[in-house]
Amino acid sequence: MSSRVVRAENLLWFAPILFGLLANYAAYSEKVLLFVDNEVYIFSFSNIITICVTIVAIPFIMHSVLRDLDLRNFFSSWAHIFFTCLLTTIILLIFTYTQPINLKWIYHAGELPAYKKWMYYNTMALGVLQLLIYVQAFYLIYGISVLIRHRHTKKVQEKEHYDYMINQLDRA
Repeated sequence: MSSRVVRAENLLWFAPILFGLLANYAAYSEKVLLFVDNEVYIFSFSNIITICVTIVAIPFIMHSVLRDLDLRNFFSSWAHIFFTCLLTTIILLIFTYTQPINLKWIYHAGELPAYKKWMYYNTMALGVLQLLIYVQAFYLIYGISVLIRHRHTKKVQEKEHYDYMINQLDRA
């Protein structure tokens, strides 16, 4: 296998696909209900896998760019990969073990225990999804700052080289 195939950043897209497929077979329901801002959204597990892979697509590219330029920090890269895989797994586990509910329960006058439990898991899943997006944004900001510092260092080196060459030409 080539070194491009066996890279740690491949876990960013492999983990959501693997755990998403496992969650699809282990879940109580084929559909996932998500309640956000008084609206109910219905997703399949393949939609959730697509959302998770889409969220990590740009950080995946950032990993590849930093590795190709040999600017990759081992700790920050592995921390990002670990927390991304952990958060996507948690999201999929929450949706796997959440019992399906009747949509009419949302508008029920009293507190139903099954609805209260489902709403707790819904809130937890939304919080973990927000945390996943924040982790990706933080890594992107980190990667862009590394690239900017690298570009600045290269510009300074080029300027020093050209100044040296001009000084050598002036002496001759």
